[in-house]
Amino acid sequence: MNAYQRAVKEITDRRRDDLDYGLSVWRNALNGDEKLRAANARYQAEAVKKAQKLPNDLDAARKDLEANAKRLGLTKQAVEPPPRCKACHDTGYADGKYCKCVVKRVIQSEAENLALPQTDFAAAKKSAPKAISKLYDKAEKYMDEFPQNKKPFFIIIGSAGTGKTVLASAIATEMLTRGAATVTVSAFEMVKRAKDYHTQFAIDDYRDLFTPMLDCDLLVIDDLGTETVLKNVTREYFYTIVNERWLHGRNTVITSNLTPNDMLTRYGEAVFSRLCDKNKSNLFTVTAPNARI
Repeated sequence: MNAYQRAVKEITDRRRDDLDYGLSVWRNALNGDEKLRAANARYQAEAVKKAQKLPNDLDAARKDLEANAKRLGLTKQAVEPPPRCKACHDTGYADGKYCKCVVKRVIQSEAENLALPQTDFAAAKKSAPKAISKLYDKAEKYMDEFPQNKKPFFIIIGSAGTGKTVLASAIATEMLTRGAATVTVSAFEMVKRAKDYHTQFAIDDYRDLFTPMLDCDLLVIDDLGTETVLKNVTREYFYTIVNERWLHGRNTVITSNLTPNDMLTRYGEAVFSRLCDKNKSNLFTVTAPNARI
């Protein structure tokens, strides 16, 4: 059983537990109140008459049952708990695919999906190097617009030691606290996941590591350009990630030491045109000496 199947089972098991709890609340109320038992028996009898197309007084019986339930403080939500996910009604599937609630559960439960350290946004902003400090305001606007961003790509390029990774980590941490399903990977880790998926795709665990990069609410790729270029893997799978997220408008943060021309040369026009699409991408350049030296 892979992580997605486990998440579906957990969601459906939770739904069954919710319904069982609601049923126990109702049974306990019936056992403890004679008037409620009488109203319930009358309602069931009238329901049988209606099903048999006999004269009945079901509406009056329903109102009487509801009045007695209200008298005891019983709400419909307590007796018949609604599904926690409106999209799939706690089945785990929507439109023939894993529901977003399943994807979110997988991403948030897998430690491998958080490669960057968690960084407090306010603290990082306060101590940010001057060259990148203004980008924190841009990042706050970007996060406040989530998930309706007109430009879901947030790309920071520039020389080493200017605070790009810290900002990306701070964005990821803040979005996690806001409930977004967030995945952070280094460029090296991205390629490793792609290689494992490419060579061992029949094994569910490898799929569970690669597909969250496609499905998550927010993907952060750090240090793009430092990864190994593997034939039939690096460019091809990076294009798959970028294109999938570009097509669906999924929020993506990328840091890189590469110049735009370097990106074009390294990844090709198809990737470059999506990363630098002026309609979907915020592209920021940070120029400053290496603060780590």
